[in-house]
Amino acid sequence: MNELNINNLKVIDKISDPYPIIIYSNLLDEPQIHELEKCLSTKETTFDKTVMGNRKTLLKGTDNFEQFINRNEIGQNINNFFENIEVFNFFYKNLQKLNLGNSERFDFKNKNFKFLKNYIKRNNSLSFRLKNKFTKTLISIKNCCRVYCDFDFSAAGTGYEREPHHDVEERIVNFLYYVNDFDGSNGGNFQIFKYKNEPVNYVRQPELNDVEILKNLKPQKGHLVTFLSTPSSLHGVDTIKSTMEKRYFFYGSYTSINKVDWKKII
Repeated sequence: MNELNINNLKVIDKISDPYPIIIYSNLLDEPQIHELEKCLSTKETTFDKTVMGNRKTLLKGTDNFEQFINRNEIGQNINNFFENIEVFNFFYKNLQKLNLGNSERFDFKNKNFKFLKNYIKRNNSLSFRLKNKFTKTLISIKNCCRVYCDFDFSAAGTGYEREPHHDVEERIVNFLYYVNDFDGSNGGNFQIFKYKNEPVNYVRQPELNDVEILKNLKPQKGHLVTFLSTPSSLHGVDTIKSTMEKRYFFYGSYTSINKVDWKKII
């Protein structure tokens, strides 16, 4: 099976307002996409939990996730691709270039990035928690921004939805990959939201009356959606209506160990 390569990526679209979004194709070729959908839909695959109405998730770092990537070469290839500082730099620099073109934008100062390869945040062992606390202290002393990759494989069906929100403040770049086409008239679209008026506080889950939809991105097989995860990066998913079809995808982020100090620049 061919290894994944950032040089193969082709830009499909760029959106700068209300926050930087770049959509790529060619991460996986057709046989790889077919293989991934097959792996996610087989009864051999055990998901960790069901969230957000009806989204089955396979979380990086769990036993089920490890079994999945060890059993399926395509899963391992995807994990190896995103566990790479060069891939983070590629996505971040392209999004930041788009961000700098906005007269109003969010940004942060500490960009002395250091990549933590194969870091698993959801490890709850005592030794890990002590090591994590030590790492955070060391980071503050060295004034660097430690970044790691986290993601999950998902299968969404009838009832899956997400309210308008922005992700946790530690995230820097988010990515979403559609494994299969999905009829947007049945819901499941990636929705881009914007505040109607400048808020006093950029809360994670604003009231519906305070935001408006700017665009719906229909799930399209092979499309990789990347975006900066700023306080204004409001997004959601409209409710999947009654259907026998599943929306297969993986969603992840490049996340800082510590909270990112996002500031509004005007």
